[in-house]
Amino acid sequence: MNPITIFIVVVAFAAYLIFQGIKNFQLHNLNESLRKRDSETVERIADMGMTRRLLGEYVCDLYKLRVFYVTKEEEKFEKVLKHMLKAEKYRPDDRESFLETYFHTFLIKGNRKYADWILEAIRKTGNQKFIHYSEESYAVMLDKRSDLIDKMEEDINSKLYYGFALGVVLFMVAKQYSYLGDDRNALEYMRSAKACFHPKAVYMPVVDRYLEEAEA
Repeated sequence: MNPITIFIVVVAFAAYLIFQGIKNFQLHNLNESLRKRDSETVERIADMGMTRRLLGEYVCDLYKLRVFYVTKEEEKFEKVLKHMLKAEKYRPDDRESFLETYFHTFLIKGNRKYADWILEAIRKTGNQKFIHYSEESYAVMLDKRSDLIDKMEEDINSKLYYGFALGVVLFMVAKQYSYLGDDRNALEYMRSAKACFHPKAVYMPVVDRYLEEAEA
């Protein structure tokens, strides 16, 4: 390898290390500020041009959304939420992850207003499986419907869903059995739902609480 090539490789590697160092520094500052619920600092860092170039629009917007949510700054939260629901720059998988996480967060909270906003955005994705189980989840959690068990069991048996989505469908069947007073089936489906969820999934605290109370 000639000296010029070595020099180029060294410079490129040094540039990469500098890039990663700055990126990690910004992430650390964002995480620390979020942990401290310092919304002003999170907003300032997330809106910096350098941060947006390093971390991307989606990550920066998500930090702002999270901090305004935990600090209960409703006006700012709604502004960022509306922006994210309309944004077209995000990668499809990032957008779906955001819609999925916050939609189910607000179903659990019983917040129909925000759930309506997000469900409208979900319908615009054109992802029929995503739309289908989201609409049924809305019906169970917010409208307290208990007549969807057969349909949702068909969805389970069809193998259309896996992972988080399958866990949600199982959870919704459990909720319906619970509404009907069928504790045995509710417990069985809740246990199955837990097996599908990541330990940090938004439904896990609800599932764990239900199982602890049922098995006490």
